[in-house]
Order: sequence, then C-alpha cells, then structure tokens
Amino acid sequence: MAVQRLATFSPADVTIVITHPATGESMVLGGFSEDSIVNIERNADTYVMYTGADNTSTRVYNASKSATLTVSLQQTSPSNDFLTALYNYDDARRSSEGLFTIHVKDNSGRSDYFSDDAYVGVVPGSNFSNSMQTRDWVIHAHNLQTLIGGNAKLSPGDADTLRNLGVTLDQRWL
Repeated sequence: MAVQRLATFSPADVTIVITHPATGESMVLGGFSEDSIVNIERNADTYVMYTGADNTSTRVYNASKSATLTVSLQQTSPSNDFLTALYNYDDARRSSEGLFTIHVKDNSGRSDYFSDDAYVGVVPGSNFSNSMQTRDWVIHAHNLQTLIGGNAKLSPGDADTLRNLGVTLDQRWL
C-alpha cells in the first residue's frame, strides 16, 4: 500500500527543451501561459478491447507511442518566434530535416518525456485584445518515451515495489 508523503510541485521547474539537429539550434522554451504549461496526450490506446457477438474478447496491441503535446505560451514569449522559425524551416524543406527533439521534464519530480522525432503540427491562431492572450502550439511527437512520476519521496516499500517492476530510482527520491 502506498504511503502518502507530502509532495512539492514547482511549475517553475518544468522545462521544455527543443533541439533542431539539422541546424544545431536549441531553446529552453519559456513565457508559458498562466493556466497551462504543456498538455501531453497519447494518440492511441496501447490495447483496444475487441469483443465478439458471443462475448469472447481479445485485446489488440497498438505499437504506436506517438503523442500530441500542446505548449501554451503567452503571446509575448520569444519562444513563439523559435517555434514559428522551426515550422517555417520544416514547411520550406518538406523533409526530415525539419524534425526536432523535444524533452519535457518536471525537475521538481520524476515525470520525464522525450521524443527525437517531433514537429510543429498546428500553428496557433492569434488573438489580440486588451489583455494577455495565449498561443497554443500543437507538436506531434513520434515514439514519445514517457515516465509519469510523482513528486514526493518514496517509502521503502513503495521504492521496493517500483524496483521489482524494473524502475531505476534516483537516490534523492529515497
């Protein structure tokens, strides 16, 4: 049984790093919206249940690890310029040269996401008003490596359970 411990989450410690191998350019994104930094959604279920008319069932495996990441930036963020430049570079070449790596990490916790094949899928719409607006950049990531973790130290029992499931734990979480 999990032992509840006080956890700490710091939005300021969530980093999104994009590296563009074709040019060698990279940027730590910043200037996030007030209410959201990034939303990460898998594009497909890993298993889909198939049930026949006679109530026999089979689960069907889908190998896709692709995901959609929506990064929410303030309209004033310089990261908008970088993402626009990446989109334009990719659009002009229409080749794999436009792909980039994306790494999202909660440095106040254990969550970590990485893909080395990502691209801007949807350029955000723009709205201008008498208040701050956001730009929601949709990034498609192929083969997103995903570790969804917590932010509290682990009890010895919980650490043992995770190790038995093949998880490697950094000493700072014990």
